[in-house]
Amino acid sequence: MKKNIKIVGVISSSKVNGNTAALVREALKGAEEEGASIKEIFLAKHNLGFCTGCLACTAKGKCPLPDDFEEIRKVIYEADGIILGSPTYAAEYNAIMKCFIERLGPYTLYASLMGDKYGAGISTAYGEGMAKKVAKKLTGMFQFGIFRRSYVSGFLGVGTMFKGTEKKTFENQDAMRKAHTLGRKITSDIKNDNKYPFQNLIMRLIIWLYLKPVFKKKILKCKDGEEYATYNSLSKRGLI
Repeated sequence: MKKNIKIVGVISSSKVNGNTAALVREALKGAEEEGASIKEIFLAKHNLGFCTGCLACTAKGKCPLPDDFEEIRKVIYEADGIILGSPTYAAEYNAIMKCFIERLGPYTLYASLMGDKYGAGISTAYGEGMAKKVAKKLTGMFQFGIFRRSYVSGFLGVGTMFKGTEKKTFENQDAMRKAHTLGRKITSDIKNDNKYPFQNLIMRLIIWLYLKPVFKKKILKCKDGEEYATYNSLSKRGLI
C-alpha cells in the first residue's frame, strides 16, 4: 500500500469559483479525506505560453520558454494522481487545458513520465451528455503510455442546465457527491495499486507490438542528441 499519496487538481476554468472549479475542489476534498495530500493548479493564474514545437524538451528535459510551465511540470511529475478539470467549450475541453497538455509535450510522452500515475477527468456543460464526452476525453492523456502505462480512475460530466435555467454546480448536491467520490476513488486506486488489467487493452496491444519498438529504435539512435533527455529518463528507470 502506497503512503504519502499526492493528488493534484488541474483546473482550466477562467472563473475561480466556477462550476468546474467547484467540482475539482470537491474531488480534492474527497482525496484528502481518503488520506492524500492535495494541491490545486489553477492554470489561468499562471503565465503559460503556447508550445512552439521546437522539441527542445526531448533533448534537454525542459521547455525553453520563459514562463511558469517548468514549475507546473515539477508538480505534475511528483504527483501520484492527477484530476483534470475543464469546462466544455464548443464540444471540447478549453484552450487553456489544450495548451497545458501540449506543453507537457513529447518528452512526457516519449519518456512515459505519466507512467504509473492515475488520472481522472471532470467537465461541465449545459448538457450532461456533452460534459461526459469531454470529461472522458480529458482522460486520454493517461491512456497512451509507450514504455510504462498509466491508469484512469474515472470521469465525471455534469450538466449545469436545470429546467431551462443555468445553476451553480455546488447547488447540485448529487454532482458534488459524485465529485467527492471520484476523489476518494483515485486515492483508493493508488493505495491499493489497482492495475485495471483490462483497461485500454487494444491500444496497449498496439503499443506493445508496434509503437514501442519504433519509439525505442528512434530513442536509441538519437540518445546523444535530440532524444538525450528522453533516453536518460528511461534509462534511469530501467525502461530502455
